[in-house]
Amino acid sequence: MSQVILALRWYFIVNVFGLAALPLALRLFRYLPDRGYGVSKPLGLMLAGWAFWLLTTFGWTHNTAGGILVALAFLAAAGFVLHLSTNQQASQPTHHLPWRAIIAVEVVFAVAFAAWCVVRAYMPNIETAGGEKWMESAFLNAVLRSDTFPPHDPWLSGFAISYYYFGYVIMAMLTRLAAVPSPIAFNLGIATLFALTCTGA
Repeated sequence: MSQVILALRWYFIVNVFGLAALPLALRLFRYLPDRGYGVSKPLGLMLAGWAFWLLTTFGWTHNTAGGILVALAFLAAAGFVLHLSTNQQASQPTHHLPWRAIIAVEVVFAVAFAAWCVVRAYMPNIETAGGEKWMESAFLNAVLRSDTFPPHDPWLSGFAISYYYFGYVIMAMLTRLAAVPSPIAFNLGIATLFALTCTGA
């Protein structure tokens, strides 16, 4: 399958998390010029990731696409309930969405994501030079292969990872829902982090 198709699928899934968190972002960050639209994607990934991690750690769900969708549904439902209660309490209708800001955020995200995908396409190697990429790749794969959390330690058989791994849970959620091989997902995760940083700024 074309790697461009994989990148587009990944891009679509990131936007799904942003849409699920949009009602919460519009409420929590309503005083920002874009009413919080620019932080809806990272907020969605963080909150859905936290719910998924919590549900899977306590054994209520498994580390599967179904478990991720349950967490995503909880996030969307919480936003929907908050949206309904806010509209019922408001004496005036809520302000319109700032479409110029929304378009600007989407353009910045798309351009930054595509640009960093091109950068990683020309240097896709996962190697030790310049960082801890082997460890990061091992952690991503460990999260993907574990049925529950904490994930299995990739270096110490029979033990769990004794290190912070929440960021890898978020990337593993995207990897699983987008059905992308983990080596490609690793580089798409780097591009996503760059694009989210640009839109957040």
